[in-house]
Amino acid sequence: MFFFSSLALFSAEHSEGERLFALKVKPLFAEKCMACHGSEPEKVKGGFNMLSRTSTLKGGESYGEDVLIPGKGEESILFQLTTRVVEDYEMPPKEADKLSQQQSLWIRDWINAGAPWPDESSITVIQDQFAEGVKAPTSGGLDDEWTNRRYKPEHLWSYRPLTVKSPPEGVHPVDWFIDQKLKTAGLSPAP
Repeated sequence: MFFFSSLALFSAEHSEGERLFALKVKPLFAEKCMACHGSEPEKVKGGFNMLSRTSTLKGGESYGEDVLIPGKGEESILFQLTTRVVEDYEMPPKEADKLSQQQSLWIRDWINAGAPWPDESSITVIQDQFAEGVKAPTSGGLDDEWTNRRYKPEHLWSYRPLTVKSPPEGVHPVDWFIDQKLKTAGLSPAP
């Protein structure tokens, strides 16, 4: 009983907005935005640096503090740019990289929740606790994202315990296993 109540308290520490940022928005920014707006601070395009909440709130050359208005997703230019309603400033700029409607809604909902930007340790805790999929042990990757990636359970068949099937006595094991596969496929052995 104590374990479950302490787990509920631990879960309540992180707001829905923080969970949305850690699980959906931050990975989306990393994939679609940071190449131009933050991975290399000296090469930031349009003066719009998205490395932190503070720098994102400042805006860039084309848009100032209206880029991100916490609590006002629909009014925030960041959301409008991702929905491609601002002509000539669609983001990401390449049509092939445009966000899905769901991805844009994650950004809007995150902004409506106050645009919280938890620190890296909180993000790690949230991802470990709430992320979909299963973490598989690895020997490490080139970066933390690769090392800590998650998988759908059905894709981890190699980690499942082996099931041993023993053929009945008096039947050669190879013949028995072949007969099992033939029956499954609805075939009969050749004469």
